[in-house]
Amino acid sequence: MRKKDDIVKIYDDMFNLIGAEKWSVVHEQGLLHQVVHLWMYGDEPSGRWMYFIQRSKDLDIFPGLYDLPVSGHIDPDETFSHAVVTLTQERLGLKLLPEYLKHVGNIRQIIDSDNYHDNAFCQIYVKCLRLPIPEFEIHDAEMLFKVKYDEFCRWVNCPTGELPIYTPNGEFIRNSVEADWWWPRKNEFTTVVKPYIDSQN
Repeated sequence: MRKKDDIVKIYDDMFNLIGAEKWSVVHEQGLLHQVVHLWMYGDEPSGRWMYFIQRSKDLDIFPGLYDLPVSGHIDPDETFSHAVVTLTQERLGLKLLPEYLKHVGNIRQIIDSDNYHDNAFCQIYVKCLRLPIPEFEIHDAEMLFKVKYDEFCRWVNCPTGELPIYTPNGEFIRNSVEADWWWPRKNEFTTVVKPYIDSQN
């Protein structure tokens, strides 16, 4: 599992590699580094769905918020795809093959919150889950859930109404109604992830 004293590569503003530093220092000083994000969707008889997690309430950063299924730092000797595979197995108990992951783009992410300063270049991956839906073993999260793709697309542009959330098996959990319950990733979804998913018919 990733730890605060893990070492990650750091870059200048031209994305030239300039060294490596501890994860904790990277976020204390807002040093530019790279991370991987994995978004997951599934095409089922009931329609297209997006998968998310509720972050652990014990986390220091954005505890309890709804977020994409997998995100994390890249070890110095890892490729992007290997980091996604490792993190997915650690967080979801799901074994993925790199050749079935789709790298769809990247985006700069800057978040300043109290003593946490995230200055990251995010490598974005998408995975389509095929039926039957796999068994998940969730770690460092409260739960894994899914939302209807069309409903999420409408909600993310106007997050004021109800957004029903369901278990991976399709059982209703509750309505998510507050935009601040979610990690703010609207730009990443609308500019990078959604265009790719919409192209998969």
